[in-house]
Amino acid sequence: MSTGHAYIDLPRLDLRRFTSPVQFLPRMSEGLGVEVWAKRDDLGSVGLAGNKVRKLEMELAHAQAQGATHIVTEGSRHSNATRAAAAAAAAIGMKCSLVLCHDEPKEPVGNLLLDALFGADLHLVGDISWVELAEVTAEIVRELEAAGERVHRLPIGSATGRGATSFARAYIEADEQIRAQGATFTTIVHASSAGSTHAGLVLGRALRQHSTRILGVVVADHVYDDVPGSYLRLANEAADLIAPTVRIEASDLELTEDYLGEGYGKPAAGVMEAIDLMARLEGIVVDPVYTAKAVAAVIDMARKGTVEGPVLFWHTGGYHAMFDPSYTAEVWSALPRLRRIQL
Repeated sequence: MSTGHAYIDLPRLDLRRFTSPVQFLPRMSEGLGVEVWAKRDDLGSVGLAGNKVRKLEMELAHAQAQGATHIVTEGSRHSNATRAAAAAAAAIGMKCSLVLCHDEPKEPVGNLLLDALFGADLHLVGDISWVELAEVTAEIVRELEAAGERVHRLPIGSATGRGATSFARAYIEADEQIRAQGATFTTIVHASSAGSTHAGLVLGRALRQHSTRILGVVVADHVYDDVPGSYLRLANEAADLIAPTVRIEASDLELTEDYLGEGYGKPAAGVMEAIDLMARLEGIVVDPVYTAKAVAAVIDMARKGTVEGPVLFWHTGGYHAMFDPSYTAEVWSALPRLRRIQL
């Protein structure tokens, strides 16, 4: 891997067996008046893909090296991270327990259905805070360890410094892919929750010694008391592992909550239009919990003239929430109105 800095490769599993493409979005670009590309991490070979699979390649290689027998992680029942963890555990023959806030729905669909299909033990613990969820998860870890399991606990969103290193690698991968097509990107926009995707991309930019703008569109509130501080910690933990001479500063991070709306998994302005336009113009599905908020940011900034192209929308996956009855009804009822909107 060629970078502007010395780079240390860490052990990783090849869970994807696939390099997700970077593709030009001609109709979105024409409609917005800004050149838009997409990095398709929604495509892949295990667990219906998504950005969390990259992180799990690093984390589970480490877990195996430590002799772990059981993965435990937590999240919402809409969580892409928990679904990916369940699939990855199945693929390598490890046990998996998921601790999920919210009650079990009448119709287990979307990521929750997939969690069960992949064989994870599910603990649905009701509507509690992220802090309370972590406490419940810690208790389940203690019970498993008392029963003789060797547990590797993944924090919410698989957000670790080790996981963030995967997105330093991903930045370099995308840069090489788009350059091979005779293009480049000036701005990267992506959905961000627990932070290791943003942290890793910022580190990748530093390794490449680029000036690319990287905008993290925050889609989950109250994950951390100090969001920028937590992201900065992840970035520098990743740097310590693979590029010890590199330091990331707080000024290197750019986050916005302008498209968070009412909170995690809740409505936000522009989300339904983003879902409609990406599907109607490019045949690509984005979801109301994560990726549609990032696309809404791209659309809004393009209209306001506050983003410089070419823009790379990093599709972190997560269309599965579209099949949750509450979101399906919302999108379906919005379509007649949305179909009258033209870019």
